[in-house]
Parts: sequence; C-alpha cells; structure tokens
Amino acid sequence: MNIAILGFGTVGSGVYDAAQRTNGAVNVVRILDLRTFAGFEQLLTSDIHHITNDASIELVVETMGGVNPAYGYVMQSIEAKKHVVSANKQLICEKYAALTGAAAENGVQLRFTASAGGGIPWLHNLRRAKRCDEIGEVSGIVNGTTNFILDAMDRLGEDYGRALKSAQKLGYAEADPTADVNGFDAQRKCAISASIAFDAIVEAEMVLTEGIQHFNQAAASAARELPETKGRAVKLLMRAGRHEDGIYAYVAPALVRADSLEASVPSNYNLITLQAKYAGVQSFFGQGAGKDPTGTSVVQDILDIVEGCGRGAPRAARPRVKNGGVERDFFIFDGERARIERASVSAMFDYAGGERAKGKSVFFGEVAV
Repeated sequence: MNIAILGFGTVGSGVYDAAQRTNGAVNVVRILDLRTFAGFEQLLTSDIHHITNDASIELVVETMGGVNPAYGYVMQSIEAKKHVVSANKQLICEKYAALTGAAAENGVQLRFTASAGGGIPWLHNLRRAKRCDEIGEVSGIVNGTTNFILDAMDRLGEDYGRALKSAQKLGYAEADPTADVNGFDAQRKCAISASIAFDAIVEAEMVLTEGIQHFNQAAASAARELPETKGRAVKLLMRAGRHEDGIYAYVAPALVRADSLEASVPSNYNLITLQAKYAGVQSFFGQGAGKDPTGTSVVQDILDIVEGCGRGAPRAARPRVKNGGVERDFFIFDGERARIERASVSAMFDYAGGERAKGKSVFFGEVAV
C-alpha cells in the first residue's frame, strides 16, 4: 500500500522507519512538511493537493499534532477516498464525530490506535474485545509524565517540583507540563477510550478532570498515616464505565492498593485495563509514548487495513454522562487534616473547586478498590 505522511517530526519519522520493516507491504511515497530533510527531497512536499490528487496514494498518516491545519488535511484526504491513520489524540478527541461520520460516508477507514496508549495496542484490543462482549469499564494509567512524577515522589521521596524537573530533564515532560500534570492529556485519552468502548461520542469536556498539581509530600505523609490509606500508592487514573442509561467518565488521582497492578507501574510506563462481561479483566502494559513504539503502532493500524481486518470507528451518539450518580470513597487533605468521605464523583469535584475558589488548598484522590 502506498501511503503519505503528514508531519515528519518524532512520530512521523518513527512511522517511516517502521514502514521500512514491512517488507514492502507499506511504501511511503510522499511526506508533507514545510521543513527540508536531507535524503528525503524526492518525497517532500508542502502542498496537500500533491497527496489528495494522487490516485496512487491509498492511505494518509497524520502525525502533525494539534487540530489545525491537521483537521482540514485529514478531511480532504477522507473526501479523496483515502484511508486515514492518526496518532493525534487532540484531533481525534475534538473532531471524533465529524471524522468518523466522514469516513463512513466515503467508505474509508479511520484508525487511531496510537492516539491513546502510544505504542500499547490498547484501542485495537478494546475494539476487538467489544465485538462479541460488553465492556463494563475502562480504566488505567495513561500518562507517562504524571506516573514518572508520582513514582519519584513515592519511591525516592522527592517533592513535586524536583520530580517534575527530573521528568523534564529526561524528556518525559514538556517545558510547559500543563497538559500532562493538570490531567488534560489523560482526559483526551479517556474520552477516546470511552467513545470506542461504549459506541459513543464522548467529548473531552464531558470528562471531569483533576490532575496531580495539588499533590505534595504533605498530602503523601497524611495518606501514609491514615489507616484506610496507609501503604497505598497515588496514581493518576482515567476511569469510564456504564451507569444506568448513561456512562461516567473522569480523570483523578487514586490511592491504589500496594498489591495492585497499578501500584507496580514504574517510571513513565502506562497500564490500561478493560473489564468485560464475559472475558473479564484484561490489562495492557508498556510505554505510552516515544518515536519507535508510537510509529510501530501506527504502522500496525496500516497493516490491519492492508489485510482487510475489521473496520474503522463506528457511527455513534452522544451519551448521557452521569458522574453525579456514581459514588466513591475519597481521601481528602486540606493542608492540615486528612479524612475519608464518600461522595458522588461530581460532588467531590464541585467541593474541591469551591474550596480552591476560597483560596484553600485541597487534594483529593479516590480510594480505589
């Protein structure tokens, strides 16, 4: 299959390298980028029409990042009857309905396994599991930056600021880490995962989100001293599941048991889990980012299309998101006192937001079962 790559940065070059390992099954014939790259002059173009108007190109890979101009380029590719594979979680999350609808109307596939989980074949196996089963919940650690920070704070006793600087020095965190530490990256991955699991259009703003920016060693010490949370590890988890005639979807810190799989996830690794009615619990572990893991995941999607495996994302409807109907036990630390309270997910988010609006310090985390 002849393909074009939009964006030749870290992930795009990883896709090119992975394509070279397919024994000719995937051939890169065009690369869209404004920059020049030695040795790739014959493949490079800065004009999307050189790709959309080329009938020999059957599939377009989008690794540009962001929404614009990526969205316009992807829609033009779909309308030109070309399959699309994307690693862009922001694009897929924000434009899920439009992109899946356009792909269905034009009879092409849209795949985006690498958009949630990077090199972990999470979405591929989630889609596979639900073909003859019912997914009850998806959950897990989906952001390597925050897991690295929390792991360093727990295992090495580092404070939040020092752990963040270590992550930045190693390249695990951006110079501006807001999207990671505030939970927005995990929020998008939660929305995408829930959309697949429940045949729904789950938009990012539907996912209540709390990051780790309010966690510190004082809160960690308080958790260690409280009988209900002693010995537990703090992890940032995404969680989405069925509830009555709707779903719940949120991202928040969680205090997990020391003997749980989540507690053992080190450094910048991810662990994502599905709970199915018949197949039970299945977990997927690995590094969620990086040139080679993500590039390989993109090419696996391409090879599935080449081999005629399955179909792209199905048409879906907007669900009722009912975080107010789901109750959890929460650890709460206000800077002085730690306690456990049971509350609905929505009520806990509202409480924390209200207290912070008054200038008070609040950290909360779900006491995970």
